[in-house]
Amino acid sequence: MQGGLGIMQNNAIDFHVHVFPEHLAERAVASLAAAAGVSACGTGTISDLLETMDRAGVRQSILATIATRPAQTKTINDWLLKHQSERLIPFAAIHPDDPERFNELKRVKSQGFRGVKMHPNYQDFYPDEKRVIELARAISDAGMIILLHGGADDAFEEVMSSPERIAALKESIPDLNLVVAHFGGYKCWQDVEKYLTGSDIYFDVSYTLPYLSDEDFLRIARKHGMDKVVFGTDYPWKDAAEEIGRLKKSGLTDSELSAILHENAERLLKS
Repeated sequence: MQGGLGIMQNNAIDFHVHVFPEHLAERAVASLAAAAGVSACGTGTISDLLETMDRAGVRQSILATIATRPAQTKTINDWLLKHQSERLIPFAAIHPDDPERFNELKRVKSQGFRGVKMHPNYQDFYPDEKRVIELARAISDAGMIILLHGGADDAFEEVMSSPERIAALKESIPDLNLVVAHFGGYKCWQDVEKYLTGSDIYFDVSYTLPYLSDEDFLRIARKHGMDKVVFGTDYPWKDAAEEIGRLKKSGLTDSELSAILHENAERLLKS
């Protein structure tokens, strides 16, 4: 059966959203949109995110805020903690150049954070650098997940998070629970097939579905394993209802759709 008509409403998990404090959101979203040459579909505030979740039938969202400077980490994590709830699951902001990064990791772990969000371009690192591998190993040892930007970023010229470098990171830490955003590597999907498909790495589908044909999406997902693909939007850059609609029209079976929308994420978050 195709089309996902039997998927239970209000059960999806969005593994990749970005939010900002109310007083910063408008300026932050406008600045990021201008740098990348894209348009936002939401305001980037907690209240707007919750409204979009309700409209789309999203039960939970992972808050993936990036610390672009080491000094930001504690402030961001304290703000995220205030919004931790049954519906909003924050991933900590950890910067690889923060001299207190290992202590901050212990602190956020003790406060119930399930994972860490990292972005090579905004934080100026390559995934297979020694300092990053050391931090990733500490994250893994803490039993936490890394949500890592994969592939290109429209705001930057250099692809710092290539599938090949991501594969090297995972090879260095086989037990690492790693979710690579943008289906393993935005605009690098040939290399995703070459270096990452079939590996023990999760892909989220954020900011991917409009840029891949249904045929390519299904081929890569099935080659990689539908049990390692999770739903994500990259809100406020994509709308959850529209992205779920794209998934339902892509040719996935009901069981594949259910796995991507919530089952795989539920299993990962419990690991």
